[in-house]
Amino acid sequence: MEPLYKKIYEDPEITQVLTDYFDFELLAVPSYNTESYFFKVDDTAKVIAQDASGGTFAMVGNGVENSLPIIYINSEGQAGKVGSNFREFISLMISCPNWKDLLKFSGNGQIAEMVKALPFLKGEMLEDYPEIEDVKESLKSELSIEIIEEPANALYMTIISKPKMIISSNDGDELESLFNSFTAMDNPLWRNKVI
Repeated sequence: MEPLYKKIYEDPEITQVLTDYFDFELLAVPSYNTESYFFKVDDTAKVIAQDASGGTFAMVGNGVENSLPIIYINSEGQAGKVGSNFREFISLMISCPNWKDLLKFSGNGQIAEMVKALPFLKGEMLEDYPEIEDVKESLKSELSIEIIEEPANALYMTIISKPKMIISSNDGDELESLFNSFTAMDNPLWRNKVI
């Protein structure tokens, strides 16, 4: 089977869909210069993609690309592992396009809060992109991936999984967790909604 990273990298239509719907823009030329992306790890890191807000995605380690863990570093000084490997991350991202918002409303990493926020986020995604479910199904078929039925749980378990990935700023300070302190009820638009 062709490695998934290579398959996506070499398909301009898929890379454009991932950019447009999932805020995941593969770099035309991957970079090993993590300093220019304002982070470092105690291993080889290959920066492979960015998002619109200046966040960075990287593979960590040496070996077969599809087996390397994926980390995400946002522009707010937070970072963490978001996939045990590239396929797992892509499956998670396609299953839950607004996974970053799920972390924002996690109540400092409470799975119950993430589960509570998920239907609100799904509803907002459908409002913005009514065709998103068709897009997800198309990618599932083209990339031979599984849609994750419980993405909140999968994302939570990935972030807390061992071994913990130590990701630091260029100054050597460990970056903060991707879990934020907000809860679903902190969002005034959600507070009185019934899902």
